[in-house]
Amino acid sequence: MSDIACINGNFVPLAEALVPIEDRGYQFADGVYEVIVAHGGAPFLLDEHLDRLQRSADGIRLDLDCTTLGLGALIRRGIEECGYGDVMVYLQITRGVASREHAYAGSITPNLVMTFKRKPTIDAALRSDGIKLETVADTRWAHCNIKSIALLANVMIKNAAKQRGYFDAIIVTPDDEVLETSCANVFIVRDGRLITPAADTRILHGITRGFILNNARALQISVEERSVGRSELMAADEVFMTSSSIDILPVCSVDGQPIRSGKPGPIAARMLESFPKSAAAANA
Repeated sequence: MSDIACINGNFVPLAEALVPIEDRGYQFADGVYEVIVAHGGAPFLLDEHLDRLQRSADGIRLDLDCTTLGLGALIRRGIEECGYGDVMVYLQITRGVASREHAYAGSITPNLVMTFKRKPTIDAALRSDGIKLETVADTRWAHCNIKSIALLANVMIKNAAKQRGYFDAIIVTPDDEVLETSCANVFIVRDGRLITPAADTRILHGITRGFILNNARALQISVEERSVGRSELMAADEVFMTSSSIDILPVCSVDGQPIRSGKPGPIAARMLESFPKSAAAANA
């Protein structure tokens, strides 16, 4: 078992993987990405991830057709070759290599980079006890629905939160509308209803977010996608966050204020309990 990379279809040990210094991804963050997890060697919701990758590419006018790149086959091969059961796949497509100028020619060939590593494990105490979040102002760019590799603002938000003793930060607008965290979608529970911000240009349209919504409906939990204010967040019965890398993490407090009892609630527990079985069914 080992970490490996795939550069434009060629597999190499991760430590030997190189990209040109004039790749526009390195110089301008001119590219898009996806993070896909594999459970037991099976990529989770692969088609949904590749569909979002195409939407992101279209969003930055990156001229490519993801269906012709054979990404599914490459991802499955990488998962098999790295040898881990649970795998974290990072996939990045940049506009390509060109002399450093802001304007770009239409003839550039995109660069495809993938890495395959063991999926990090989440400390069981984080799921049983819940995590602490804070709220911060939105300093990101205006097209968060595009999974751009330009993540400096998100990186700064996450690191500042950790330095202040929080797991992450919930990003809010100037009028206190809740959006998402630096790297995950946010859900709240009010009176048995599962509520999450609507999927517009201000949040990432999370693949796990969509899976959780569908799973909640299957469990006959009422679902709402709509605006959520900070006051509603603080008064929620439960709060949790979701992403491909963490699945579901309950939140015990926000800005130092406990969410209800300060412990994970029953809806989050139901979603966590049902996740392995529903995820396996989705991969079947």
